[in-house]
Amino acid sequence: RFSPDRRFPSFCLLFPSTAMAADNAKFVELLTALQSKDNDVRKKAETMYEQAKQTDPENTMVGFVTVIGSSSILEATRIQAAVLLRRQVAKGPDKDFIFPRIGPNTQQQMASELLRLFQSGQIPKLQVKIGEVIACVANYVCDEEGPRSTSAPGICGWPALLPMVFTMADAGKMTSATSCESSMRLLRELVATMSKPIVAAKTELGAVLQNGLAHPEIKIKVAALLVVCELVVEVEQKDWAPLLVTAGVINQVCRQLAAEKRADLLQQALESLIEVASVEPDFFKQQLQQVMEPANFMVEIINTRAGFEEGLKSLALEWVVTFLEKRQKWLQKHLPAFAQTALEACMSMMAEGVDELQAWAARMDDEEGDEDEDKLFHAGEEAIDRLADALPMETIAAPLGQLVGRYASMNEWQGKHTALAAIKQTIEYVEDKSHVDAMADLSMQHLEHPHPRVRFMALSAIAQLANDQAPHLQESRHQTVMPVLLR
Repeated sequence: RFSPDRRFPSFCLLFPSTAMAADNAKFVELLTALQSKDNDVRKKAETMYEQAKQTDPENTMVGFVTVIGSSSILEATRIQAAVLLRRQVAKGPDKDFIFPRIGPNTQQQMASELLRLFQSGQIPKLQVKIGEVIACVANYVCDEEGPRSTSAPGICGWPALLPMVFTMADAGKMTSATSCESSMRLLRELVATMSKPIVAAKTELGAVLQNGLAHPEIKIKVAALLVVCELVVEVEQKDWAPLLVTAGVINQVCRQLAAEKRADLLQQALESLIEVASVEPDFFKQQLQQVMEPANFMVEIINTRAGFEEGLKSLALEWVVTFLEKRQKWLQKHLPAFAQTALEACMSMMAEGVDELQAWAARMDDEEGDEDEDKLFHAGEEAIDRLADALPMETIAAPLGQLVGRYASMNEWQGKHTALAAIKQTIEYVEDKSHVDAMADLSMQHLEHPHPRVRFMALSAIAQLANDQAPHLQESRHQTVMPVLLR
């Protein structure tokens, strides 16, 4: 445990100043060589680095921390030192994890110096990397079940850490928005290991979240959103229940990100919301019943043909499908229209995500193919399969049939292609033989369609029918199917 009552000498006192300067030069030379484009130089440096970690872990770690704190050294070199230091303190069986092998006094001095460097925060990118190092150290020394945990349950093994993080993460106290954001992101990383002391600090945590979500800077809002999501995922429901009041604000933040085209931040927000839907889907129930959010927002992203990247659309659909999979019985009872909304989103994604004939034909000629093509189509295709698997077919047969019929009647080939793809993906779950026959008829009707992609999908649908609905299809359709296939 890093005791709050002990006072340690300044980190630089571990070495005399002349020795420190010499060691700094050696470590800078090593770090530079590790990035060399010359293979021989780089391999020699890698060997030296591995030997240093194994034979002298204490001086190696101290040297890296010293480099990080040296303002005279290039920013890129200091960041590289922080990246490698994180590996040295990251808990695990990996050979890089050398933190337990250094003396307790040095560990404590390192911890103190890391907090000081993080607080200085003059270089944003470096501050983020130092925060990652701090999170890894905390994961080791504050883990109640780990070898460095305190013997008193619920007591943090690094008492100076959370007070500093709470102060710096409070947008009402910090003047630097960049440092505030970095501190909130550090707080998020600490939740998994330090959830009990974080939740226990209700006043400090409440101030961080309230001031963060209300801050005019969108990056601060997103950082607060990420902390909320992490808490919901990691703590018990009784502890995250007070956070339900943030659901509406979280949706507003997401809509602001979409309006301002902040794709990078929106991706982070959506990924966190998906994790919440997977682990604690009940977090969304109240808002869904009241205003159908965030489902409406997700569907808007999916249905907007221009303005959102493919990855964002796929994430939005993933949230819809994940929540439905987790709470399909609740949805059938309280929001029965959700299933149709989800199906429509899948079909919309599939219709938008197909390439034109020339690009598709080129891929068909390529034996290796390109898995990155037709991303939206494949995302929608997988999603509709998952929906059909999660929901009783009798509850979606009618809306699915209507959607298939609507898309099949479209003049554009993409619509017909989408209808046939939906048949291919869902036929496995259809039990009503009249519905099977209707799907078979529709597939047969498109075997001679003028567009090759429609014909190809019709053949794929029939192949899937033959596999999933055997022997019914063979017994009822062999006389009509075989002549067409043999042409």
